[in-house]
Amino acid sequence: MISLLFTPLGRYITIGVGILVILFGVYLKIRSDAVSGIEAAATADAMRRTQDALRAGDSINLAPDKLREPDRNARD
Repeated sequence: MISLLFTPLGRYITIGVGILVILFGVYLKIRSDAVSGIEAAATADAMRRTQDALRAGDSINLAPDKLREPDRNARD
């Protein structure tokens, strides 16, 4: 098996396998970076929505005479 590496054909096969391994490693790295980027964006969006909801909830007037007032945050 080792003697195959010393033949011209064996060297080409070894180089080809090495290139494929490197390309596969680069593919996995790019894919993991993309997944972590998407997860970070989703987490940031969820945090932003939660903070917006908390800010909107803090500004609610709970006085009994104001309960029937139209919601200023409602969408038309």
